[in-house]
Amino acid sequence: MSTEFKVIQPTTTVYCPERGEGWTLTGITDINEKTSVMFNGKRFTVDAREVVEILLPNQLARAEQ
Repeated sequence: MSTEFKVIQPTTTVYCPERGEGWTLTGITDINEKTSVMFNGKRFTVDAREVVEILLPNQLARAEQ
């Protein structure tokens, strides 16, 4: 995936098979930063790259079903 992407806004819905549906607590402006994601009322700090390359595509694929 290209490192160029549009800004990911706070409260963007994401999906992790292990943790379920969640949402970003902070926006993402750079692929190399850390961001906060809330899953089941618990806050996790994850790499922005994981959100952009894994969690967001998971949610988009899930929404299409």
